[in-house]
Amino acid sequence: MLLDEGELYLPEVGTLILYRHAAKLQSSKVLQAPYHELRLTKEERGVNLITHISQIASVSTERANDLFAEWLEQSLRNDILTIEGVCCIEKGNITTDKTFEDMANPQGRKSIKVNPRTNYLIYIIAGLCIGFALGIAGYILHANGTFDKLLAEKSAAPAVVESSEVAPQPIVEEVVEQPTAESQVVEPAAEEVTPIALPLKKGSSYAVWGVYNELQNAEGAVSWLATRVPEIDTVHIYEYDGRYMVALCEVGSRSECGRKVSAWKAEHKSFKSVWVYTR
Repeated sequence: MLLDEGELYLPEVGTLILYRHAAKLQSSKVLQAPYHELRLTKEERGVNLITHISQIASVSTERANDLFAEWLEQSLRNDILTIEGVCCIEKGNITTDKTFEDMANPQGRKSIKVNPRTNYLIYIIAGLCIGFALGIAGYILHANGTFDKLLAEKSAAPAVVESSEVAPQPIVEEVVEQPTAESQVVEPAAEEVTPIALPLKKGSSYAVWGVYNELQNAEGAVSWLATRVPEIDTVHIYEYDGRYMVALCEVGSRSECGRKVSAWKAEHKSFKSVWVYTR
């Protein structure tokens, strides 16, 4: 339930939340890859475990509540609640079980080293390409005699300036160039077409692909999804606590959103880290 829904409420204990950390640059040479972390809050959120037991075991809510109470009594020892295969909870602190940690983060909580030498190599290659292109352009211009023509026009330029009849020409040129100001009025209209993140709706559930600090990174994720999985045409960017959340869909039912996420995970290997968030 935690892996599929992301939030699970245990009465008298609290809500276990599978929180997803976005990638973070730790230093100029180290990048922390995204990972999931198990958290606990006293707020009632997500799926109620007693309700879930009642549904999957086909028993009454009272019987499910008795089963949960029996399990809680057996699992709580010396103020330490042990949830086999998931975690241990002691005074609000969580110690995640290795089994669950491996399922939540199959690639581990790894850091990626960034090698700055790669940037220098790119700059060197770019500089050589530019120099090579300029060299070819100069050779072509020289072969066509363009330099000689420019030098000839430059040497003849003083004779034209000395003529008093040429003086009015700059004024005519300024009048001709005035209409170009109209294009400067049109340009701001293009700046109005900027993507705006959609607001989250209370009660709606979202299949979250990732949360980003920069809008540009969120737009890059949307472009990637449009290229790789064009059949999912409900991808949007939403405002999320000052950041930008990319969601594959927005539905009114959390269970329906969970079913969509489970189906996508089965079809696409890259969707394993998709999680459900309910506003």
